[in-house]
Amino acid sequence: MQSQREDTMKKVLVISRAFPPFFPVGYSIRAAKFIKYLPALGWLPSVLTVDEDKEYETLRRVGSEALLSEIPEGVVIHRTYPGEPSVEYLEKERQFGKKNRLAGLLAKVAGSARRWMFRSLLPDRQLTWLPFAVRAGRRIIKQDGIDIIFATCPPFSDALIGACLKLLTGKRLVLDFRDDWLETPWYYSKPFPIRAIESLMERWAVSLADKVILVTEWSRKAFVARYPSQPAEKFIFIPNGCDLKDFEAARAMEAPVNPKFRIVHAGSLNDSKLWARDPRGFFQGVRRIVEKQPRLADRISLEFAGDFTDKHRETARELGLAGMIREHGHLKHADVLRLMKSADLLMAMNYEGFATLIPGKIYEYWAVGNAPILLLSCKGAGQELLDAENLGVTVAPDDVDGIERAVQTMFDRYEQGNPVKVNPAGIEEYDRKALAEKLAWVLSDLFSPK
Repeated sequence: MQSQREDTMKKVLVISRAFPPFFPVGYSIRAAKFIKYLPALGWLPSVLTVDEDKEYETLRRVGSEALLSEIPEGVVIHRTYPGEPSVEYLEKERQFGKKNRLAGLLAKVAGSARRWMFRSLLPDRQLTWLPFAVRAGRRIIKQDGIDIIFATCPPFSDALIGACLKLLTGKRLVLDFRDDWLETPWYYSKPFPIRAIESLMERWAVSLADKVILVTEWSRKAFVARYPSQPAEKFIFIPNGCDLKDFEAARAMEAPVNPKFRIVHAGSLNDSKLWARDPRGFFQGVRRIVEKQPRLADRISLEFAGDFTDKHRETARELGLAGMIREHGHLKHADVLRLMKSADLLMAMNYEGFATLIPGKIYEYWAVGNAPILLLSCKGAGQELLDAENLGVTVAPDDVDGIERAVQTMFDRYEQGNPVKVNPAGIEEYDRKALAEKLAWVLSDLFSPK
């Protein structure tokens, strides 16, 4: 039963396939934090996301469960079938295939057909959720008296779901692009016909949207240039950030004086062909330092929290750095913050060639308020932020000379007893509560009669 206050609040349907308990915190946190603060700002969210009863090929519980505890009372989470086979089903299929040769052949054909179908889906394999999400979303909008639809992506099929619901219900639509859909390295890696189709998909969704939110000014300007027939004020900049409430203990903590120079990377690395965050160039830069000054092999610690693959371990061994590596694995958020606070240099990596993206970890590093940041990225939005706020240095991921110079400079300051420190002033602008206030203003502006 709804409270009297909830009955008088304006209502927004949040479409977010990336939602707890699935996906790492970084994927889920923007939507979850908006939902945390919107009720106090006059907007009651309802969430449309995927079923949590089972695990699926693309849906694994990998660290975001704790975010569910922050969802305010009164927020209803509607979960629907994602349109893909569960892990349980796939295991049964695998066991069936072991029965005999015919069963094995049938299972192999079924698996191959399924993989081909998923690879054929545009804009992404998560399109399988669209019919189930649209059907459920239409019902929720009618039953709950939804005022505005808010769809956050990627996956970019979420934008199509929002656009379909706009057509079916006539409700105002806000699209929230956490990453760019077009003009990215992986977009350009696709054949021209697929790029053309995806470009039309984005254009269709954007044309139906009443507002489009981008997380960097670089992205906002790119959208304005791409859609000159749309009013520029349609495209709104609301950056990523961090919830400063989560950082109170870390900000109050005194940074230790370390016997070793600790370089910390908090967040997963990967060696995906298109989504690469590969530390090879960083390792090569450190290797040069150690070759010139062998004693520093015992004075520098390279520490990683999150995924660290066998390929990265092999690269470290190949370059003679294995003894300098310390793997922390997946840590609770409070432990990650303590690790950040204890660092002498914090490393962040951008996806190769992605100029419009600012890694979300930058805001967390800044909020901790201690060590400078080494951002391995091409020139772009991330470098602009670091330069504007004097947070550290940006070097291209393959610029081994630049990485060597940056690390050596920071180490020399540390060894001289005058380490570089970051001033946390200014991070308040990127507090999740302040960002939710910006979103509430956008929603209220759309809701208000013109």
